[in-house]
Amino acid sequence: MRKNIIIKPRKPVLARDFFCAIKLNKSQVDYGNLKSKKELKDFKEQIDRHITIMGGVDRFKSALYKFSAKERRKKIIKLKSILKSLKWQYVQKDIYFVNRKSYYGDSRVLEHRKSYIRLIEMPDMDVFYRKLNILLKTHIPTQFPHITLFAKGERPNAPWRGILIPSKSKFRKLHPIKIKD
Repeated sequence: MRKNIIIKPRKPVLARDFFCAIKLNKSQVDYGNLKSKKELKDFKEQIDRHITIMGGVDRFKSALYKFSAKERRKKIIKLKSILKSLKWQYVQKDIYFVNRKSYYGDSRVLEHRKSYIRLIEMPDMDVFYRKLNILLKTHIPTQFPHITLFAKGERPNAPWRGILIPSKSKFRKLHPIKIKD
């Protein structure tokens, strides 16, 4: 892919649980030279390619449930309108990181995960969070704009191996390692 090409994906989809993402097709994600790296031997390529717009849904639920049921419905309609009104275009940066995090799974067994991500520039992410915070009268930090390229976990049949990165501060706490593609 050429550098600084603007990619125009589909609009975000808001799920019932308030997780919100933009689904991407393979042509909208550039892996650089990462696929040739030996370190990726046990990693799985991210098949469910997406950009998370609202992850960590508990924050949104708690903000929404401060309102009456009638007000909640109005807020959700307005939220969908905001999502639809923005362009959601992005540019892939030539900046890659590997992240590590440990999770307790359903079986209460500690699982160590790693993921390779590519940073993106998506100006509408900041616009969306400003409007969202005004709408919900809250201070939810802006989602960290990135695309997960490869992930690895210790559970062999886990449906999801990604690492949730809900904000820049949470990203820094992962102590990410910058890599060269």
